[in-house]
Amino acid sequence: MKTLQIICLAAILSFVGCKDQAANESEGQTKSDTIVTLPDAHNAENSLDWAGKYSGVLPCWDGCQGLITVLQIKADSTYTLSSQAMGQEKEPRTFAGKFSWDTAKNVITLDANGDHLKFQIMENRVKKLDKFGDEEQGGPAERYLMPKIQ
Repeated sequence: MKTLQIICLAAILSFVGCKDQAANESEGQTKSDTIVTLPDAHNAENSLDWAGKYSGVLPCWDGCQGLITVLQIKADSTYTLSSQAMGQEKEPRTFAGKFSWDTAKNVITLDANGDHLKFQIMENRVKKLDKFGDEEQGGPAERYLMPKIQ
């Protein structure tokens, strides 16, 4: 009878021991399978020397040869934008205000003074985007680039 009790006790202990070991193995496996993805801290706002003056001739409406555009953006989130229709305006129209960054910190949006225009910040240049933050559709993308001049 004692032998039967010892065998039963040994069997119960071995089952309990195997169960704990299997639980520990699966727990360890879960921990090793977990991949932590850190957000990419590199963006135009903190990785590029973006403050400065950008200039270019942007496409415009029919009958207009182009918009002579100068955008100055400063580190304090302010801007000055001047725009002059070639062959149509004698003096440029100038607007000033504040801009904000998108969530990815790669695109700026001018405030209402600047008609909420959007520009993608790139290495030593900016690209004018449409009102949704997508690339403009009228012609080659190069037409919407403005190089940094200062």
